[in-house]
Amino acid sequence: MKSSILRAGVVALACALGLSACGGGSGDLYLTGTVGNVTKDGLVLTNNGEDLAVTTPYTSFQFNNRISTDDQFDIKVKAVPSNVAKIDDCTVNNGKARANYYTIAQISVVCKIIQHPLTASIKNLTGSGLVIVNGDDRHDVPAGTSSVSFATVYEDGAYGVTVLTQPTGQTCTVSGGSSGNGSGIMGSAAEGTTVTVTCS
Repeated sequence: MKSSILRAGVVALACALGLSACGGGSGDLYLTGTVGNVTKDGLVLTNNGEDLAVTTPYTSFQFNNRISTDDQFDIKVKAVPSNVAKIDDCTVNNGKARANYYTIAQISVVCKIIQHPLTASIKNLTGSGLVIVNGDDRHDVPAGTSSVSFATVYEDGAYGVTVLTQPTGQTCTVSGGSSGNGSGIMGSAAEGTTVTVTCS
């Protein structure tokens, strides 16, 4: 008899901790997930009529309304930030299922941010050995080069073109960009940004 009472107590405790996992609770699970490639306000998710705006630091989300185990959830993208071209460019992974502690741990939303060209216009380069960089994007620039194309940069992303190595017999400086010294934040113009490397 005593062991039966103990077993019943253990089951009751497990139900209290798991709530609706034992059939007796309602609204015990928060619907959460991770977020990737979102850098600004504007991403809005929706689940069965409840909307949620994803806010800074844009790495995760949690709907306000809790759901019960075995409730059907169906997360969709309702709106996207201005640096994402269209709703289809934000993908919800594992966003539709019946809720349990496993399925809600698998949800993620990943967006594809618009990218724009970053170009360096090269002026008066006659010496050899010039190396320019934007972060870890490095370019060795031969004498006589007029233009260098860097890897594209995310809209609203930072860039900073600098001279890593000066050419033989010359000194080169970088100008332009939204900060005036070859650095800045990538705008929304389709043609991107061109900075100028002037050698003398």
